[in-house]
Amino acid sequence: MSIAFLFPGRGSQRPGMLHRLPDTEASATVLAEADWALRKLASRTGGAGGAGSGPGPGPGREYADGIVELDSREALERSPVACHLALLIAGVAGARALTEDEEVRPVCVAGHGIGGYAAAVLADVLTFEEALRAVRLRGELLHAAESTNEPGGDVAIRLAQHLATVKRRPQSVAYVGGVQGRSLLGDTNAVFDDLAWSVARPVRWGDVTSALAAKNVACCVELPPGRVLTAQLAAELPGMRAVSVEEHGIAAAAELARSAAGGAPPVPPPGQGGGPDGPDGPDGWRGPAGGHPGMPAGPAAPGGPHPGRSGSA
Repeated sequence: MSIAFLFPGRGSQRPGMLHRLPDTEASATVLAEADWALRKLASRTGGAGGAGSGPGPGPGREYADGIVELDSREALERSPVACHLALLIAGVAGARALTEDEEVRPVCVAGHGIGGYAAAVLADVLTFEEALRAVRLRGELLHAAESTNEPGGDVAIRLAQHLATVKRRPQSVAYVGGVQGRSLLGDTNAVFDDLAWSVARPVRWGDVTSALAAKNVACCVELPPGRVLTAQLAAELPGMRAVSVEEHGIAAAAELARSAAGGAPPVPPPGQGGGPDGPDGPDGWRGPAGGHPGMPAGPAAPGGPHPGRSGSA
């Protein structure tokens, strides 16, 4: 029996989601890497000001200050680029916390829409920095397409052209394509094709769940900030355990995954470590003053309920 990681798409984002990530060393490292990479990208594109400055979300503006305000309500509502980047960062940070801090490793990964890029990072098809560049471009192209009514197929072709420049490297785990609806291993070109065409073709979620079942997956763990895929999977495949890190917290989610896959999980003392795994639970926790310790100094993240939906983009 094995474990799969699921990465949510647009619609699962919410204000402050990067400030509510698991309080672990691996998660903090991902936040630091993202902050550095985005500042570098902004300097190359000439972005200036923060996510809320200026009349519109010009190139690089959303992340000119790194990730400080990337998950603010204003940035997520105004900018598809900010939304894309925040979802990628949250997914990779949560997954690295599971694999590096909790030693829970998947045999396959799957993403819904934009979540496919985080899945590709965990499959070692993309580096984190390559994924940041690709989803930034994806957000920019979709934003421009909405303004000009450009066909989704044209956006997909441009994304495919960008991904064609990325170095090919061996996969570490199977990638279950949301567009192709099948498990892909040892075929990086097919993974990149799936990522590119996710902007123009529907997610074949029924085929994804069938592919997970065929791989004898005992437990699917949904990464931050998602919960909806967990609920959908529980309804469609009642014999498979589905766990949301956002709902349970990192330690409890890891324990449940190990238990479902037949491992012998350690049982932490009640409330150990605080954060989302402490006595207040994920919805009551707001982290230390200033947000997640891995976040650069900046305004406190706004709270707000989870939107309770997951998009296909």
